[in-house]
Formats: sequence, C-alpha cells, structure tokens
Amino acid sequence: MIKYFLAFLVLLLGLAGPAAAAELDDAVAAARKGDYASAVRRLSPLADKGDARAQFDLGFMQAYGWGLPRDPAAAITSYRKAADQGLAVAQHFLGLVYVNGEGTRPDDAEAARWFARAAAQGFSQAQYMLGLMTLDGRSVPKDVVQGYALLVLAGQGGVRTAGRTVQKLPLSESQRAQAQEIIARWKPKPESSVAAIANPRAEELLGLDRHIGEVADPSTWPASVIGVVAIAHFSTGGWCSGTLVAPRIVLTAAHCLLNGTELITPGTVHFLAGMNQGTPASSAAADRFVVAKDFVPTLKDKWTIDRSTADWALIVLKDTVPGRRPVPVKALTREELRAATSAGTISEIGYGEERRYSPTAQRNCRADLGRDERLLTIQCLANHGYSGSPILADIDGGPAVVGIFSAFHEETRLGFAVSAGQFAAEVKELIAAEAGRGR
Repeated sequence: MIKYFLAFLVLLLGLAGPAAAAELDDAVAAARKGDYASAVRRLSPLADKGDARAQFDLGFMQAYGWGLPRDPAAAITSYRKAADQGLAVAQHFLGLVYVNGEGTRPDDAEAARWFARAAAQGFSQAQYMLGLMTLDGRSVPKDVVQGYALLVLAGQGGVRTAGRTVQKLPLSESQRAQAQEIIARWKPKPESSVAAIANPRAEELLGLDRHIGEVADPSTWPASVIGVVAIAHFSTGGWCSGTLVAPRIVLTAAHCLLNGTELITPGTVHFLAGMNQGTPASSAAADRFVVAKDFVPTLKDKWTIDRSTADWALIVLKDTVPGRRPVPVKALTREELRAATSAGTISEIGYGEERRYSPTAQRNCRADLGRDERLLTIQCLANHGYSGSPILADIDGGPAVVGIFSAFHEETRLGFAVSAGQFAAEVKELIAAEAGRGR
C-alpha cells in the first residue's frame, strides 16, 4: 500500500518545477537543523502560490510554534488548504485536530470525514484511526468487520499498534472471512485533485518525520545534567534518557530498568551526563533503584497507557556527579501547566533514536493533566530513546522537571508522562536521606 502511494507521488513529480522542489527540500532541511525562520521564509511564498506540501509544512510549523507563534487555528487553515487539494497527510492531520481538539472544539464526525478521505487514498495512520472509530461507532456506523479490515490494512502499511489491536478483537470465523474479502478487494483511490508534490520521498514532509528537534548544547544547563541511562554497553544495549535531580540521584522511567518483567541488575546501568557526539561529560554507575511502589512490570508489547501513571524510577549512583547543578522537581496544578503551555515554556530534552549521541530539545510543547491528575498528556514530538526524558517548565525563572516521559501514541501524536506529583515527595525524601548520609 505505502509502495503504491509512493509510486503515485513519483508520477506527480513531473508536475512540480525544480525550483519549487529545491525550495521545499531546503525548507525541510532547515527545519531539521532548527533554523525555523529560514524554513518559514522558503515555505510561505510556495504556500501562497497553492503548493499543497508547502501549505501542510507551514501548518505543521504553526501548530508547533516553529519560527512562528504557536497558532493552532492558523494551522487548521493551512492544513485545510492542502487537504482540500487531496493531500492525504493533511487530511489525516485535520482528523487529528478534531479528535484532539487542537485549535477547535473536538468533533468526531468531522474527524471521521477527514480520516475517511485519507484512508481511502491509502494513508495507513488514517486507516488506523478510522478503524478505531468504526469499532467504537464514534460518529460512524459501528461495524466490527469493517473496523477489523481497516486495522489490518493499517498494519500492512506499517502501523505497529494496529497488529496488537487486531489480535484482541473477538471476531467469529464468518466475520474474519468477510473482513478478508474487504481487504482483498481494497484498492487505494488517489484523489484527482492532489496537488503537485515536488519531492517523491514522502518522509520529507515534516509531519511524517518525528525525528525533528534542535540539537541542545550539552555544555549548558539543564542539558548538561540530562543524559543517557545506558544499559550494559551503550552501543549494543538499550538506553533511555534521565535527569540528574541531586548529585547522586537520576530520575527516569521505570520501564527503562526492565529486562522483560524483571528489574535489571543496577551494576549494568550507567548514567552518561551531557553526552556530546558520543562522549559524556561525566558518568557514574548505578548503585540501587527506587521504583514506584505501584509500578506494574509489563512486557513492552503488552504496555498500556494506564501503566504510565506509575512509570517512574530513581537511580541512586555509586558516586556523585561533580560540578553539575541538578534540576529541581516541581509538581504543577492544571492551571499552572496550562499557563506554562500558553507562555511557551514547556519543553523536553532527550536522546532519541535519530540523534542517539547528542541531546535533542523539543520546545514550545503543550502539557495538561489527565482526569485523575496522575498523568500528563503531552503534545510534543517524541522518538524511541526519549523514555525517561524530563518534561520541563520554567518556574520562577528557571526550568524544573514537571513530568517524566513514558509513552508516545504515534497515531494520535500524543505523548504521556508521569506527573511530578507522583514522585516529587519521594525525590525530596531521598535527597534528604542522601544529605543525612553524607554528614
């Protein structure tokens, strides 16, 4: 399916001028380097001329506040211009806008309409979202067979979550047979009004690449005390991100310390602070772990969002990390989080898969407390390796850890982090205990 979609884009290549193609590529390259102003300068004239990809990319930057003030309403306008021309990714993002209520009120019916257009063209993430809505009957007729078929198609297109969801559906043999007939007959239906796309590589669109963020300077605080939680040997073992919150205490995600459903041996874990192109400014081995009492060890392929509410752990190091100012931990109320979001001070710094040996900063994120106030919902790009990275907010003129990143739902592009209210008291008690031991 995706190969067909890419092939279709290749056919459109001849419709776009080489100058526009070069400008679009340069704009995306500039955004990846964190030069958002240059990206906006290149995209804006093309978007004004009606180039759908430029309109979508500009909308993406408006939504995240890159090179422009964050403006979800303006992003909707830009997305819609591209979506009306048939650009599937723009249609999908409009669906997400209405599902998540970003810049507008939530509207499942409008979301389903845009997901359906993108899904019909073969956009796998839209097929996944429409499949979920069809299974639940959310503003579309409830149909377990059709929902199952859409999820299978999404899985074939690379949506990993779809396979796990399909396995849990209690379909009869007859229903599965009906679904297989739908899958066998399905063919993508590209919209005839799709705008010319200058580059056949679909991943060049900003919204399809979550490996974006500016390189943080690991010699400056707080990036200097955010590092890699390396398991066994960093180059071959697993890793997460962590934050020094006291001279001998690192805060990270509890699931980072699991081997299957068992905690790993502390001696196999090292904290590499201020990693810069593979070289840490300092490092220390773990001595012991303090894990949330209500954390439930779960295999990665069995993980559910409800597990994230207790997904925090403290690593007590064998030695102090000298010359490093720890980052304070602060639990915020819902109103304080929303104020920090409005002020543009919510950020995240971590070591993602795309830039494993240097820190990446995601700025101007959105954060809100969930209903039970134990979990933060985060709108901020994420990638593998960000688990355990700090969600930061400026408090009293400086950054503080207000949450710990736990999981990312790729299809809705929402992240989930443990609220600092879950671990702030434990951090304070452990810091006091460590100080008492040092006297």
